Amino acid sequence: MPVNPVNLYVRPQSITFATPPTPPSGTLTITIGNFSSTPTTSPVQVTVVLPPYVRWNGVNPHGITITNVFVYSNPAAPQILRYNDPTMLKSGGTQEHSVAIGVTVSLPTNGAVPDLWPYGVVNALPTGNDSDTNLSRNIKTYSAEAPPLPVTPPPGSNLVDLYFLHRTSTLVGTNPDTTEFDLYNNLGETTANALFFYVAGPFYTITALPPNGSLIHTHRDFGDYDIALAQVPPPLPPLPPLLQSVAVRFGIQANTYTGPDGQMHSGPDGPRDALAIIVSTGNDFDTNTNDSSRVASMTALNQSS
Repeated sequence: MPVNPVNLYVRPQSITFATPPTPPSGTLTITIGNFSSTPTTSPVQVTVVLPPYVRWNGVNPHGITITNVFVYSNPAAPQILRYNDPTMLKSGGTQEHSVAIGVTVSLPTNGAVPDLWPYGVVNALPTGNDSDTNLSRNIKTYSAEAPPLPVTPPPGSNLVDLYFLHRTSTLVGTNPDTTEFDLYNNLGETTANALFFYVAGPFYTITALPPNGSLIHTHRDFGDYDIALAQVPPPLPPLPPLLQSVAVRFGIQANTYTGPDGQMHSGPDGPRDALAIIVSTGNDFDTNTNDSSRVASMTALNQSS
């Protein structure tokens, strides 16, 4: 069967949560399309990474079957979903198809509720004999707006303010590289318990872990994501009077796959956005979770599409 060149794109919308009910509920709408001059001939595989603390409500949209690829006991770790969209997308972006996925909030127990919920990410990839000519439009991040939910720290809490900085790494071909995150405690008390730091990476493999690190989910194909957990022991004192941090380093390498043309392919040139979040544990209570998560970009060069 000859290869059918397509040019897919994905466009997720930000989630707005409503309350009541409690926990808050919302909808993630994902739209896919095709810019190619040839229509798709096979379903589009859509992989969804939900933001930390956001969970699928278990209801399948009309005509779509969602598979729960990964969910973790700590709701700070992102959930991964997948579905195949059977819509045969016409050429030139003249047809789009949208799927609405119902989600709920799993409230954090060791921190205040953020105003802008941590980011999620979606990618859309061809299947069958369809082969994408440009993967730069196939992956997009999205955000979620949380309703005002004031939280009073439990009695006896150790008040901290955790955040991190990321040093952008460059992936050249399939050469291995290292990406570094620097973890800080901005204000309050010295941490008394371990910090949990989660990283979810697209189109690349996490090849090396920091001390006390583990892979809690290993990607099963090109469109799936590695999710790593680093546990950082205490103490991490607040910044004044010294600028103190803990460096957490992960080894990374670009993923590859064999397309229907029989050739080896990798991801697109340009940014590849990973998701990262730092989480307090025990009686440490993060008073400002708005700066505890963000997108962490890697730059890819000399990748084949």
